[in-house]
Amino acid sequence: MKPVHLLHVTAGNGHRMAARALREALDDRRIPNVVLDLIDFSNDLFKWSYSDVYKFISEHAHLACKIMYELTDQDRDKSLMLRFVERISLENVKRFLGYVRENEPEICVCTHFFPANVLSRMKEEGLYLGRIYTVVTDFALHRMWMSPGVDRYFAASPIVVEDLCGLGVPRERISLTGIPVLKKYREARERAAASRQLRRDAGSPLSILFVTSGISDSLALNILDDLRRLGTPADVTVVAGRNRDLMGRLEGYRPREGCSFRAFGFVENLEEYLAEADLLVTKPGGLTVSEALSVGVPMILVSPIPYQEVYNATYLERCGAGVLAATSEDVMRLLTDLVREEGRLDRMREKALEAGFPGASDAVISEILRDATSSGGVPLF
Repeated sequence: MKPVHLLHVTAGNGHRMAARALREALDDRRIPNVVLDLIDFSNDLFKWSYSDVYKFISEHAHLACKIMYELTDQDRDKSLMLRFVERISLENVKRFLGYVRENEPEICVCTHFFPANVLSRMKEEGLYLGRIYTVVTDFALHRMWMSPGVDRYFAASPIVVEDLCGLGVPRERISLTGIPVLKKYREARERAAASRQLRRDAGSPLSILFVTSGISDSLALNILDDLRRLGTPADVTVVAGRNRDLMGRLEGYRPREGCSFRAFGFVENLEEYLAEADLLVTKPGGLTVSEALSVGVPMILVSPIPYQEVYNATYLERCGAGVLAATSEDVMRLLTDLVREEGRLDRMREKALEAGFPGASDAVISEILRDATSSGGVPLF
């Protein structure tokens, strides 16, 4: 059989991680698969504009993100601008069209809307004859995720299901699975409960995990400065990702008496830090918060990208698993309230566990296998 193709785009890290989680589920079933970044089929200028420019504006130019979101959240049949953007994008990934013609994949699973758009256009023109699956990696729907050739959507939340149905997608072509995360987060879910009980029995300080990826250095440092005023002992762990500048600036950081502090750059074992954490401070990216929900960690959410991450934060607030902080001072205020209000963190933890989909990757692959069998195709197992 031909391998399942898992397609993503490097615009932030989440889409790639969702593809990796799906690969893990396929590997567990010994189903051949290929993971591809659509941007790798383009030229250097397009790669730069899609990846590096996105990274910059997502951290430093939220107004630009807001404008782009509004301009592209349109019905493509009625938006000349959107069709122009898609035409330019297609021109820059012509090598991918050639790859599809040569390899003729039968199943493509897209964790970003761009590959789904390209494949849908190819399907309309008879250049791709396989099935297209789209995994929506945010908790509310932007219309760029909509493509007429998609055979099934995998939704991150009931809101995405409602939005898709409202735009005319038949309910039977939508599966509520959550966002795929690596199985190590599901395994950490069980360890986390035991770890917290041990910490509580030992009278350990509040454990705060601060993931600064995608957050500006100035805001991250302001939040850390404000944490010095927290009126309770705390263990603070910072994960700065690949931000070497921030790591350098943290070398001189000194916590107040009664608190501990440690800082890491890029880590492969984030699930271990989540399992130890009483609270996560982070940007509300779809994958990061899905990992936290899978482990059952309450969140304070900062610096969301308009509008998709704002909607993510709103969804988490509705679930009772997180609260949104507009400023570093708000982080301090919310944290103080959470510490003072007895039982509130425990209630948020329970809500996080309820909202999580630790088995999302298995659920997505299981649905794809059922579709392959029910459609009369060659079974994939």
